[in-house]
Formats: sequence, structure tokens, C-alpha cells
Amino acid sequence: MATFKLDRICGIPNFGFGTFPLRGDEAFNAVRTAIDLGIRHIDTAQMYGNERDVGRAIRQSGVARDAFFLVTKVDPSNIGQDRFSESVAKSIDELGGPVDLLLIHWPPEDRELEPALDRLTLEKQKGNTREIGVSNFSARMLRKAHARTNGTIINNQVEFHPLLDQHELLATARELGMALSAYCPLARGAALKSKIIQGIAQRLGRQPAEVALRWIIQQGVIPVPMSTKRHNIASNLSALSFELSAEDMAAISAIGSPSGRLINPGWMAGRWGN
Repeated sequence: MATFKLDRICGIPNFGFGTFPLRGDEAFNAVRTAIDLGIRHIDTAQMYGNERDVGRAIRQSGVARDAFFLVTKVDPSNIGQDRFSESVAKSIDELGGPVDLLLIHWPPEDRELEPALDRLTLEKQKGNTREIGVSNFSARMLRKAHARTNGTIINNQVEFHPLLDQHELLATARELGMALSAYCPLARGAALKSKIIQGIAQRLGRQPAEVALRWIIQQGVIPVPMSTKRHNIASNLSALSFELSAEDMAAISAIGSPSGRLINPGWMAGRWGN
């Protein structure tokens, strides 16, 4: 790990490890491999059904808990007053203790947004999480969340990769002083098929995944890739060990479009730009 530049953005380690859709021993083994390679930022969610596996991997790693930055997310089905706190308590039990960052996984309807953010803030006040944030929030929703929480949310975790143009959302996050983190940072492998990314990778003697992840990192966005293969996890980490030129950054940025979204559930239709 000595060659990797490990930084924090808004207090969050600048490289994470995703765990969706892993469960059971597959999730446990993947997290243990990531930990063995030096990753300490681990991302999970109630929706993933693997919090117990992630918690077990961390506890059995031999690494002190305070060395980790552990993230989980409240499922949409638990966002109401009758289930929010209970669901967080279950997550904490399965993960083995309070988390470092608790996110609202998907934005609720407008009428439920402020109450949900109040419940999220309460979990921080109760000591169940050090920091709070959101996931899949548009720029408009992000501004509302920032205002309702008095600027205490530090993160919006969103789909972010070279095929999807998210420059406006990134600008909003920067304006509000919070970090974006990137799930699906390789577009489920589709970004690696780009001729532009492949050409840059060949010229630099890098893997296409390293180039795509480096493009994310150089924008101050935190990638959270998932892999079960040790050599792929190690290769992904190598994105922290080099830099892309301004020309290469611009060439990759030109690939993306607003229609490049892969994760688009029906209830979010028409709300991404709002």
C-alpha cells in the first residue's frame, strides 16, 4: 500500500469497497480480501442483505474497528417513523456496533423527505453513526437535504462512471461542501469496452479499470468498486498510484451522456434532474 495515495474527502477515505450483490461466504471472503489488501472503507446496505457477513469479516480480520470507515444505508421500506430507528438498531447489531456513515438509500417522496432527514439526524445524535448522508439524491433533493440538516450531511452516493454525465450533480456537491461517492464506477464493466479508455490504458500500460477509476478519483469523487477476485481488487487500488493528463481526463469526460444511467428504478422516473 506504500505506493498508494490514501486521502480523505469530507472525512471519507477516497477509495471504498462495495459489497452488492454479495451475500454469505462470498461477501465475507470478498471483504476479507479487500481488508488484506489494505482497504478500510467498506460499503454495505440493509437492502443488500449482507450486513451480518460484512460485520463478521471486519470482526475476524484482526484489524482494529476504529481503523475502518463503515457505511450502511436505510432501506426505502424502513424510512417511515415506525421502522427507521428499529432498522438502524438491527443494522448496528449485525455489523457489530455503530457505523461511521449512515445514508438514506433512496430519496422518499417530497412530503416524507424532511421527516426522514430528521430521523437520520436523530440517529447521529443517539451515537449510532458518526456521520450522515444520502444516496441517489438529485441536485434539488441534495439542496433540500443540506438545508434541513443544517449542512451536516457529508455524502451523496450515486451512480457515477464515464458513461454517465453527472457534472452538474458534482458541481452541486462541491458547492455544498460534501463528497460524492460512486457506485457502479465501472458501469458494470461497460466502461471498460470504451475504445477511448482502452487506448489510454494501452498507452499508459494500465488496465482499463484503473483508467476509469482514476478518472473518477481525479474529480474528487470516491469510487466504491466491488470484486470477488483478489487480482482485480489489487488492480483497482492501483488507480491511486498514477495520474491522468488533462487531455485524457477531457477525452474520457466526453464519453458520458445523461442517458448513460444503468440503475433507474421505476419510482425515480423523471426525478433525476429535479
